Amino acid sequence: MPRAQFSLIVPTLNEAGNLPALLARTTEALAGARVPYEVLIVDDGSTDGTAALAEQLQARYPHVRVLRRASSERGLSPSVVEGWAAAQGEWLGVMDADLQHPPELLPRLVEALQTDEADVVVASRYTATGERLRWNLVRRWISRGASNLAQTVLPPQACEVTDPMSGYFALRRRVIHDVRLQPRGYKILLEVLSRGRYRRVREVPYQFGRRLTGQSKLGAHVMWDYLQQLWRLACRPTGFGRFLRYCLIGASGVGVNLGVLWALREADVLGKLRAPAVAIECAILSNFLWNELWTFRDRAREARGWGQRAQRLASFNLICAAGAALHLSLVWALALRLGWPYMATNVLAIMVVTVWNYGLNTTWTWTQAAAAPARKTPA
Repeated sequence: MPRAQFSLIVPTLNEAGNLPALLARTTEALAGARVPYEVLIVDDGSTDGTAALAEQLQARYPHVRVLRRASSERGLSPSVVEGWAAAQGEWLGVMDADLQHPPELLPRLVEALQTDEADVVVASRYTATGERLRWNLVRRWISRGASNLAQTVLPPQACEVTDPMSGYFALRRRVIHDVRLQPRGYKILLEVLSRGRYRRVREVPYQFGRRLTGQSKLGAHVMWDYLQQLWRLACRPTGFGRFLRYCLIGASGVGVNLGVLWALREADVLGKLRAPAVAIECAILSNFLWNELWTFRDRAREARGWGQRAQRLASFNLICAAGAALHLSLVWALALRLGWPYMATNVLAIMVVTVWNYGLNTTWTWTQAAAAPARKTPA
């Protein structure tokens, strides 16, 4: 049997009732993909004989391998990562064992890796051309809300992925090679998109199926694991942690402004209007420098030339100037015209302008230095 080019990881936990149909449909679908493949069943300590049944079915399906996990760290994501480590292929896939992920879609995932040069291919429930979920309103709201939360921690090259919570996807091994993944819970794709090395993502639409046998693993502990995962990813310098760095630097800029203004007034070298203008520009220069070296260091490394740095400085200045104008406009409209408390209005204006400046500087000033945006092409 030739060495597998595509390795499909199927994590299992008490899925004996689905296994025969799963392997029959999966091997038939992958035979049509026309690439050497393997199906690696990674069992996470099933108590219904799933692993033993999979080993019996190996005689009928020679492309199937079975891995019984011995690790004490349980969960779907750790199972997938352990399966990737044991897999032969340079192309890696993940699919649930409950048949809610239709195996007939596998050739399209493989094709996207083979002919479209995609680094990550996501089977999405939410693309414009895909069919909507047949869930009740509450389940749909929870799923969509979780996906929207996930968008807040993703890097720019994944910002257009419609279904970052999908459990059905494929990728090239180089995307995760030497990447320190921290798997926990069920949302391994979110970990890959947040930490992996990739440039192009493609999404393939599909309709999420209904579970035929067994029980859903979704519960309160899964939701809690998901929130913990979001928090870990958000605290990295590419998520909410980046925003915290930006705010800290902004606070330091206030100190620079006051210090320069005090020094200029003490020296009496500039007038009452020019001294504040110079102090403001010094604070902007200080903020820009620290953002280059700390907040957006990963993006600035990709464009180190002085010409590109000068462009970023000019952009940063313009955005900060627009933010100052917005600040004054809010104070004028809310405090002077509507009678809101003056100091509270200033605090509100500072919060609004901070988010304004951060958003524009993230998506404009330092975007050119980031990895090229992913080209997402629905099938």
